[in-house]
Amino acid sequence: MPIYFPKDYINVVRPLSPSRARDIFGIPFIENDDINIDRLNNGQSLINMNNVSSKDKNAENKIVHAFSYDKKLVAEARNMLRFIEKTAKYYAISSFDFSMCVEMCKAQIIEATFMNRWTGAFAQELGRLVIPTVGWVTEDTYDVCFSGLRDGGIKLISTLGTNNQLCRPIFLNGYHEMRRRFPNSVIICVGDKVKGMDDDVCFVSYKESFGNHDKYHRYTQPKFLNWNLEVAEHVI
Repeated sequence: MPIYFPKDYINVVRPLSPSRARDIFGIPFIENDDINIDRLNNGQSLINMNNVSSKDKNAENKIVHAFSYDKKLVAEARNMLRFIEKTAKYYAISSFDFSMCVEMCKAQIIEATFMNRWTGAFAQELGRLVIPTVGWVTEDTYDVCFSGLRDGGIKLISTLGTNNQLCRPIFLNGYHEMRRRFPNSVIICVGDKVKGMDDDVCFVSYKESFGNHDKYHRYTQPKFLNWNLEVAEHVI
């Protein structure tokens, strides 16, 4: 193998600690970090990776999520050290949600899942708190799509693009399989509720997930946790 400079070596080899647990196809585990979501009633919120800023005065109360176009995800994954540095002030980050769809072959599903878990595992090894994003396609991909994850902790999903006649059954089947495999995990969902999802999911609307609504939505986090706003009136 050629001798690479460190950044190129990271892009080519995707190195992780030898002690990092691996799942099928060598997909690395994202371990469950101790992320305190009790603080969500105190102004903690989500922010899209495209909206992070060095001038964000509320960064320590935000979780950076990575639901974005693959072009953006690939660019950031190719320079993970820069991404980790520019999100260093934020409370936590998510693994990257690379696209998966029924038209893809299994090798592409494996690659998307590997890169999802690798971005999270690599960030954890550099000291970041990480929430894994989870996606899936059809039943024959479940073992791959749910690999590299532990029961418990927090999982981040999205319903964007799923609430239509074609995608809804695929989404719900995978959603219920995820809940079966990870019954003790807290689920945060970006997007609207799809009929058939459980009431204990913490929903945050796509519009409110960008992280630039601090001044305008006083009760964003109580809504985020489906809490009674009359109670929030007395605790905020």
